Amino acid sequence: MFVLQGYFEIGNYRFNAINNIEITRSIEELTSTAVIKMPSKFYIKEDGQLKYTEQVIKKYQPVKIVLGYKGKPEVVEFNGFVDKVKYSIPMEIHCEDAMQLLKRKDFIFNEPKPNLRDILLQIVKDTPIKLAAKMSDMKLDKWVFKEGNAAQALAKLKQDLPMYHFYINQNGELYAGLKHLNKVLESVTYDLNYSLVENNLEFKDGSERKVRVIYKSTTKDNKPIKVEFGEQGGEKVEVNNATITNKEKLAELAQIHLKNLKADGFEGDLTSFLLPYAEPGMAAQLIDTKHPNREGRYLIKKVVTTYGTKGARRKVSLGNRLTIADKK
Repeated sequence: MFVLQGYFEIGNYRFNAINNIEITRSIEELTSTAVIKMPSKFYIKEDGQLKYTEQVIKKYQPVKIVLGYKGKPEVVEFNGFVDKVKYSIPMEIHCEDAMQLLKRKDFIFNEPKPNLRDILLQIVKDTPIKLAAKMSDMKLDKWVFKEGNAAQALAKLKQDLPMYHFYINQNGELYAGLKHLNKVLESVTYDLNYSLVENNLEFKDGSERKVRVIYKSTTKDNKPIKVEFGEQGGEKVEVNNATITNKEKLAELAQIHLKNLKADGFEGDLTSFLLPYAEPGMAAQLIDTKHPNREGRYLIKKVVTTYGTKGARRKVSLGNRLTIADKK
């Protein structure tokens, strides 16, 4: 029998008794979050005095959450900072990952024909955040960010490059790219007919989906360009891309988008216990002895981990099916 064992740290304080924790991480969202619930009348000793928790836990204090089973290796599931404290019953401590550091940093950018990496290096400059080793570094014809914070600049990049993911990985590194080229080499295996808490996956035949992808932009001399791929009369997916001024490059992005939309495979999520470990960007190897044709490797796009008095669960949402080329 597995016995849960974990703790969390906020500032200089360590808490071994966990009421409930929910951690949400996704390659489709800029920010990973954690919500810690604990009794509102929990006391902490500070400077020889007993104080309520809400009196000593403040915004921006560092947070670390470590979870596991007794006798098994514990895993650091979350590193970040306190975002806000909700004085409810139970009390809720809302946390964000290192993206919060970028929300505190002013940022402007206006350089001709930058590489994506150049922009990202400026975004993380003067912070402890590093760039992931393997990531996309495409050349942009133009990109301007007039004023705001560094996290808002990332949000604009995400809007301008809808086929790219921008997020901070479990190592605290900022990643940008079509897939997490490091983590897809790491797999977690799930047998769909064995030891799952819940299976909400549905197999989709991509050839049956009728879709038309439309990408729009402007040339360097401000003339509109547009490319379209897919079936006439199909579901329209329109993207306005302000970074590409070349029609051939625009068409390449649109075709990649269409290919992903029409790929066959599973959609939905599955729920396991805390083990096996999984994180966004990894590959989920699915085994289905009843339907061998559906077996394969899928990109994990989102993981919601819950831990508390009622047990621990890991809800894993799947993205596109991975090919042999994705292993390289």
